[in-house]
Amino acid sequence: MEKYFYGLVAFFLFSLSGNGQSPDFLQNISRQEGEPLRIQHLEAAFDNWAAQRDLSQEKGWKWYARWLEEQAVRAGGDGSFGNQEPLFRAAVEKVAMEQNRIAQRSPGWMPAGPDDYATIVTSYIIRGMGRINCITFHPTDPNTFWVGVAQGGIWKTTNSGESWLPLDNGLPILRISDIAVNPNNPDEMYVSVGDYAYLGVALDLDDRKRHTHYGIGVYKTTNGGQNWEPTGLTFDQTGRDGSLTRRVFVHPENGQRLVAAGLFGIRTSEDGGDTWATISDEMIWDIERHPTDPNTLYASTAYVRNLNAGTAGIWKSSDFGASWTELNTGIPPTNEVQRIELAISPSNPGYVYALACSRNRDFYGLYRTIDGGDSWELRSTSPNVLHWYGGDGGGGQGTYDLTILVHPEDPERIYTGGINIWGSEDGGQNWRPASYWVGGGGRQSIHADQHFLAYNPLDNKYYGCNDGGVSRTDEIILGSEDAAQNINGYFFETDWEDIAGGMQISSFYRLGLSQANPGDLIAGTQDNSTWLKKDGNWTGIIGGDGMEGLIHPENPNILYGSSQFGNISGSFDGGNTFYSLSNNIPAGNEERAAWTTPFMLEPGNPDVFYVAYTNLYRSEGGGTFQKLSNFPVPGLPTSSFAVSPADKDYIYLAHRIYHSLGQPSYMWRTRNGGNTWENVTEGLPEDLYFTYVIAGYDDPNQVWVTVGGFSEGMKVFRSDDGGDNWQNRSLNLPNIPVNCIVQDPNSLLNGVYIGTDIGVYYLNDDMDEWELYSDGLPNVIVSELEILSSEGKIYAATFGRGIWEGNTVDETVDVDSPRFDVLSAKVSPNPNKGVFQLEMEGLPSAGTFQVEIVDIKGRRVLERREAATSSRFSGQYELELPYGMYFLRVTMGKQRKVVKFIVE
Repeated sequence: MEKYFYGLVAFFLFSLSGNGQSPDFLQNISRQEGEPLRIQHLEAAFDNWAAQRDLSQEKGWKWYARWLEEQAVRAGGDGSFGNQEPLFRAAVEKVAMEQNRIAQRSPGWMPAGPDDYATIVTSYIIRGMGRINCITFHPTDPNTFWVGVAQGGIWKTTNSGESWLPLDNGLPILRISDIAVNPNNPDEMYVSVGDYAYLGVALDLDDRKRHTHYGIGVYKTTNGGQNWEPTGLTFDQTGRDGSLTRRVFVHPENGQRLVAAGLFGIRTSEDGGDTWATISDEMIWDIERHPTDPNTLYASTAYVRNLNAGTAGIWKSSDFGASWTELNTGIPPTNEVQRIELAISPSNPGYVYALACSRNRDFYGLYRTIDGGDSWELRSTSPNVLHWYGGDGGGGQGTYDLTILVHPEDPERIYTGGINIWGSEDGGQNWRPASYWVGGGGRQSIHADQHFLAYNPLDNKYYGCNDGGVSRTDEIILGSEDAAQNINGYFFETDWEDIAGGMQISSFYRLGLSQANPGDLIAGTQDNSTWLKKDGNWTGIIGGDGMEGLIHPENPNILYGSSQFGNISGSFDGGNTFYSLSNNIPAGNEERAAWTTPFMLEPGNPDVFYVAYTNLYRSEGGGTFQKLSNFPVPGLPTSSFAVSPADKDYIYLAHRIYHSLGQPSYMWRTRNGGNTWENVTEGLPEDLYFTYVIAGYDDPNQVWVTVGGFSEGMKVFRSDDGGDNWQNRSLNLPNIPVNCIVQDPNSLLNGVYIGTDIGVYYLNDDMDEWELYSDGLPNVIVSELEILSSEGKIYAATFGRGIWEGNTVDETVDVDSPRFDVLSAKVSPNPNKGVFQLEMEGLPSAGTFQVEIVDIKGRRVLERREAATSSRFSGQYELELPYGMYFLRVTMGKQRKVVKFIVE
């Protein structure tokens, strides 16, 4: 196979040209000859494109805008995209600490949901949990299968999706693209660690917010996923997108033989992954295996449009990947086709289909061979089966969501997945839609953006992995001949069953707690709406991407939610109906809202609402808004602001760095409610992104700022004089972005918690270094933290594993109280079948304590009081618990300890 070395910029440009976004904002990237590509070039191109359009009427731009914001948070001071290796190293160290059980002050985190699909209150919301990239079936058990979550790890079910177990122990990054199971020993598995599907958003740009889209190679387990170890195919983050692995195969006759393919090309192993041989450097989009001859493989390669580099094509191997032959398919090798997905007929393996995505991310054509690749035919070029609607327009998301499947018994029947699902009964000559992402006709639709279609021959069901999770059906039923022309409201007969309930995999941007009703909250997710948790039940209340949300602290029926760029809605009836606040805000065209626009209620007077675009606005009751500032930075969005709980006249506001405007980050202060503002940026790293601002609870002059990017020692700053002078409080923090900060109002020592790309850290005035406060918390981005002061609880919104609940540090513990940072609690055996021993050491000489057991959904399944007569305790538990992960929490006074265990 001919080898190409695509430079890093080539990879990046390829991804942008194939992102599923409108291509126009990539046509006018302006930079000097020889100048490195930087964030400012991309910001300017997108802003110029957006200024000429009504974004509410455009499709396909949100992926890019989301990604652009993430890059800005992580970019260097000159707009460059630096090395993300420190993030990976910090994640590895965190995993090692957890496995060695190094003591943390944190008593342990527990899941708080979402525990299932939300109840939908409006017809325009398509319910979902989170993006799933792949599914793999057990070789002999129809009830057992595994899914790979884009941002939330590996999940396993043994009861056909009724309950799920996360298999993350030992994985420093929870982004999964493929799962390969040894059919002769299903406890031996290999996973591709990295988010290959997000190739469509960014190749070769560092500093991305989502805990790297880069890969770290192939990991292996020999005990069914209880522990994972790296194979010899590993990458550091300097390898950038060249580290992404698309597929892994285990030879069914010899489990030591492996094939892995991805951006780095094709590699093979003969020793179970210890060592790998490089077969090709060509970038691989897909690789598929013959259903009856494991030595026969087909692979598709890519063309990079923007650099006119590489070739789109299909290759075949007859020796399990050791050598390859290019096939004469008729697919244009350059300038036309970017991505190709392959599918082989199970009933007649001579039938191989190739679904080709064009340079504009729409449908280029369907190719087919019926003789194993010797000859190929172009079967069709229309309708646009990758379109958002009825297939009669241009555009699509083919380099982000693309998949194809052949019927298990009829080689002429095929199904394609893009935004929607389409099918053909004549080998791809004629097409009819089988789903529509906005639903209609009274039937719940499968979620948009299909990443993987599969058929399980053991249960005879079809499975679809998409941005909302995983769904299945007994039969994919195509619409009528005129379905495409009447797709809006058409009744599609396929009955999809959503089975991602039980997996906590939602990606949250922000959350807001109810102080009046402890446990209730509102939170915004990527792709899957804004969620409201009330009395333990979850409801989807605002569709699309959800961002910041708030609940009135005195009247929980008053809610606020938002979507990207400051589209804010309010409700006075607990989320049943909403009205727009954004229409009341007199922000001119020269102002720009942040992707996640900040807003808050005034401390002590929650009927007053503040929101910041470029300037800050204030309203009593959400009606008329008063402009409180006139900053001399037109077009610069506010990333965060804080109204002091100690004195509402003290307000601090941060503008994020905007490289394309030539503007650094700014920190502003007012001491008179916005009548006048002062620039207090001096002493802060203005060439980095200011991510979050809080004001001290007791002192209006105390202010904290967190910082993104990968600049060593530039993470957290504090001022005790209103910003006149700044103290660098980064101390011992690893070189990772800090996303948020919260102060405990009950703390007498100014205790603060920060959320980073790998977990939570804690610091107070008596400490000279930060403590990791993440015991039990998955290795995912923490996007926001909030404290429920009346309960002494802290909540974390994570980007990939839902909402988590912990306990704040109790500073009032006296010397006779149990030290839960040294107390040990153990469940044995672990895993078990519901019968286990709880053993504890480090208790006071005697006393009672409470034991609670909570499942992965956050539901309490047991509550019991126990008594200890010495510093040790041992108790037997015999419970009937279904398969899954559980959290046992011990509470003694104000102290708590959490232990995870698994029921098989």
